[in-house]
Amino acid sequence: MCVMRELIPEWQEQWIPDYVPRHIDYGLIEGETRKVVLFTGCRRSGKTYLMFQIIDHLHREKGLDKEDIIYINFEDERIERSTETLTGLLPALFELYGKRDYHLFLDEIHRIPDWDRWVRRVHDSHRGISLYLSSSSSKLSAEEIPYSLRGRTLTYEVFPLSFREFLSFRGEEAVAPEKLTDLKRAVLTNHLREYLNFGGFPEVVLESSERRKIAIIQDYFRTIITLDICERYGISNCALMRDYVKLILNQTVHSVNRTYNLLRSRGIKAGKETLINYMHYLENIYFVFFVSIFSHRVKDRLYYPKKVYFVDNSFINHLTTKFSKDEGRRMENLVYLHLLMKHGAENIFYWKGKNGEEVDFVVMADGRPDAAVQVCYDISDTATKAREIRSMLSCAEELGCKRLIVITSRYRGKEKHRRKGHGKTRTIEFIPLLNYLLAE
Repeated sequence: MCVMRELIPEWQEQWIPDYVPRHIDYGLIEGETRKVVLFTGCRRSGKTYLMFQIIDHLHREKGLDKEDIIYINFEDERIERSTETLTGLLPALFELYGKRDYHLFLDEIHRIPDWDRWVRRVHDSHRGISLYLSSSSSKLSAEEIPYSLRGRTLTYEVFPLSFREFLSFRGEEAVAPEKLTDLKRAVLTNHLREYLNFGGFPEVVLESSERRKIAIIQDYFRTIITLDICERYGISNCALMRDYVKLILNQTVHSVNRTYNLLRSRGIKAGKETLINYMHYLENIYFVFFVSIFSHRVKDRLYYPKKVYFVDNSFINHLTTKFSKDEGRRMENLVYLHLLMKHGAENIFYWKGKNGEEVDFVVMADGRPDAAVQVCYDISDTATKAREIRSMLSCAEELGCKRLIVITSRYRGKEKHRRKGHGKTRTIEFIPLLNYLLAE
């Protein structure tokens, strides 16, 4: 335990590094109900620096003394990975500072055996201790929180930077769409082009060299496959996992049966149950999101293929050649991430009509379809526009969506349309991607 007595004062002396603030709803973390706060998300999405930002907020805005706030990174090689490490933490703090109330920020805590039992004991028996935990492992994902902590936690999902955050990291002011001048629009459009291409991982955004950006992205991918999936889930055939992920990267729609047959055609043996497990692993670590068809029947949601989206556009652009030049695919993935951050994965579906019409996203609110969102890079072609309008109207008639939105590259306007022969007149909003991402 002598190591902790050395590390804690060392932390107090070093304090937090410089950081670029992210957009945080502090109210979610500072509610009246006492909870263990869990920061979950994909590797390198910024969980540690988000903790630093909250530490700074507690010190500067809430007036807490530095001695009231303790940060420990359990990836430090000096920390022994044993249960006794956590058991001796509070006694070391009480001996050092004599206080009984602390805000403890524990990074990568999953590396310590029986960490969840310690967290429950401290949470239940030390009312003055507030706990904030983060981890790159899926052990802190929404689906894998230990049973002993159920009901005691508040999960704060951390994603790569939103477009507004991206602009902050680049030193550029984000403005409301209605305040865009021609010059400002040109500047922000250039930033959006980079955001579409290289995504929003903080380290990648802050890197100026494109070659280094790509190298960092590729390294993230290797680390995610090796550590977050193969090592975490005990997968011995890491090559199969890598082949499976590369197949998914080149898909817009995923079917286990189709993927199984594709692998077999290439001489790669993999059972369907194995592929289903791989899907869950990828979702648990926030690497891939599989979107189900909208249906009130659970059977349909399970049976129909799922649409595929990734936690960051960089993976689509720099780990596959199929979509690297596909502006529509890149836009669609970005819109999904925007909806994901606002509404949560459980509230997003896609829609498919009886006559083959499709709508990219149906967004739920209060358990009902609220908005239909379509992504179309180029709406200038008459036939393309007519097809998109027909799909939106069919979706609205079947589901009763209140808002109909088509995200475009440039075209903006509101149009009223009605299906020939039946149906009521509905308003469709055409919104440029830049405006959509800048809206609060």
